[in-house]
Amino acid sequence: MAYDFAGRRPAIPLNSLMIVTGISGYIGSYVADQLLLSGHRVRGTVRTPEKGQWVRDSFGTKYDAGKSETAIISDMASPGTFDEVCK
Repeated sequence: MAYDFAGRRPAIPLNSLMIVTGISGYIGSYVADQLLLSGHRVRGTVRTPEKGQWVRDSFGTKYDAGKSETAIISDMASPGTFDEVCK
């Protein structure tokens, strides 16, 4: 059983898939990095394939394969945009 630094079980089980919007930005990339360090998997949204490549390059060298992935969301306001991302 995994525990956090205070000796408690985490509220979200380790290796859970976490969604991070704007993963290529300053805050999003920091949040994703902390989640990955904590033992979670991350799926991050980006607006362009180029930004997705930056994320894959950054996290791919630091963490095991399959721990992070990206999804391209070109229009966040479009209905149903996040349906596939959240599956």
